[in-house]
Amino acid sequence: DTDADADADADADADADADPTCDETASYIEGPYWREGIPVRSNFDLYGDDGRALTITGAVTDAECTPIPGAVIEMWHADPITKDAGDLVPSDTVGYDTTSAEMKYYGQFATDAEGQFTFQTKKPGWYLNGGTFRPSHIHVKVYVGGVERLTTQLYFAGDPFIAADPWATADRAIELAEGSSGALTGRFDFTLA
Repeated sequence: DTDADADADADADADADADPTCDETASYIEGPYWREGIPVRSNFDLYGDDGRALTITGAVTDAECTPIPGAVIEMWHADPITKDAGDLVPSDTVGYDTTSAEMKYYGQFATDAEGQFTFQTKKPGWYLNGGTFRPSHIHVKVYVGGVERLTTQLYFAGDPFIAADPWATADRAIELAEGSSGALTGRFDFTLA
C-alpha cells in the first residue's frame, strides 16, 4: 500500500506540474448591428437610462492560459430594459443604436498588462427575432495586434430565452451576482486559439 500511495502521489505531482490549458472560447455570429468606428470606452452606462447596472470583468488568454496584454475588445449590445421577461410584449422590445454618432452601448477597450479587463454598462434587454425573444446578450470581438481573433456573443445564466435560441449556449452564459444596491457583477474569460 505504501508503494501504491507513493506512486499515486507522484502521478498527482506530475499532473500538477503539466502545462495548464484553457478551453477555447467558441466563435459565433457577429449579428447585423456591428458598426465601424466604435468609440474607445469601457463605461457604457453614460445615458441615465433605467435598467440594472452591470459590471463584467475578465481576462484574455491564449490556449496555454498565458495572459494577452493589449488585446482590444469590442462590445456592443441592445438598449437596457426594466421589465421582467414574463412581462414582455412585442411593443416592449429594445433595439440597437445603429444611427447616432454617440453609439450608445458600443465601446472598445484594451486589456491591461495582466490581460485583464473591466467594463460597466446596463444589462441588455430582450428583443424579438421572428416570433421569439432573443436572450439578453452582448456581442464581442477580440483583436490581437490589429487582427480579429474572435467574434462571439455572451449570455446570462438563468435567462428564460436561452433554451429556444439557436445561438446561445451555456458555456458562454455569465453567472451574475447581485450586490446590496441591486447592481449586477459577473466574470467571463476569453481564450483565443
